[in-house]
Amino acid sequence: MRMRRWGAFCLARLTSRFRLVATLFGDRERYAAGLTPVGENVHAWLQPNGAWGESNAGLVVGDGASLLVDTLWDLPLTRAMLDAMAPLVAAAPIRTLVNTHGDGDHWWGNELVGAGEIIATDAAATHEMQAVTPGSMVALGRLGAALRFTASGRFLRGMAAPYEHGPEITLTPPTRTFSGRLELEVGGREIVLIEVGPAHTQGDLIVHVPDADVVFAADVAFIGSTPVMWAGPVENWLNALDTIAKLEPKTIVPGHGPVTDVAGLQPLRDYWRHLESAARRGRSPKEIVLAPEYAPFADWDCPERAVINVRTLQRTGAEPKGPAVVKILAEVGRLAAELPGRSPKALHP
Repeated sequence: MRMRRWGAFCLARLTSRFRLVATLFGDRERYAAGLTPVGENVHAWLQPNGAWGESNAGLVVGDGASLLVDTLWDLPLTRAMLDAMAPLVAAAPIRTLVNTHGDGDHWWGNELVGAGEIIATDAAATHEMQAVTPGSMVALGRLGAALRFTASGRFLRGMAAPYEHGPEITLTPPTRTFSGRLELEVGGREIVLIEVGPAHTQGDLIVHVPDADVVFAADVAFIGSTPVMWAGPVENWLNALDTIAKLEPKTIVPGHGPVTDVAGLQPLRDYWRHLESAARRGRSPKEIVLAPEYAPFADWDCPERAVINVRTLQRTGAEPKGPAVVKILAEVGRLAAELPGRSPKALHP
């Protein structure tokens, strides 16, 4: 069954080697997929359009050794990425893997890499990496199937439908963790890991490659796709964007969306300031997204993520877990069905 699904995936998605012609949800690509050079011997792996699980990764090739920034949400996608990278790392194998945070779409493919060292922040390893498993996503899909006649059910089933979250995934956690800042030398290249969470999640980090003027910003940067703030506070997220800007990179690889630069982060700052102000005034996620003042962000994918963000901005207690998260995602699904526009078509009735 898995081989048939993988063959169908390849046939439907590829017209040339690793060139996706549609997103994983079947929407038209808004930017090129696959390997993209972003600096000297530095590459981004892009998955348009940055919707649920359509995450990016990166590769830094050194002299005799390379570093991989993140894996993907399942094994077929991670395998395709590694196959595309194989010619680049033939003489410089991946020795170090960095997981930028604990969401599954950035580390559940770790087992395929074979890196000698896997690095993440202490907070990522302690919180998110232990909180959600592939089995949780399978259960969420089954719940969605059981509720398939409701908007929430269609959303819960659809958001993970392109991915294989079965028992074949063996979670492979970090072998090394840190807090604050960690300087690495990989293949003669300096690489700096900087903890910027909690923001998107409890354990966010960014990856700075100074000699290439590149920052892999991971999920503190969503470009053209509505960001998600599970942890917060928003001040930390804005501080993380300031940290990136102070590094003065020429190129920024976001966790979701196309490659950008420092100027490209400004709309994200504007989004958070606007959303924080509206949430403070007690506006509902639907009211916020449909208001005329939301126009600068109206063409971003996945506007339904405002449900998560408003809840986080208004939260007074602990971060939600388990059933509370499912309840929030059900509300996200209801909003996705009601909003016109930029949610992946698989998430609509």
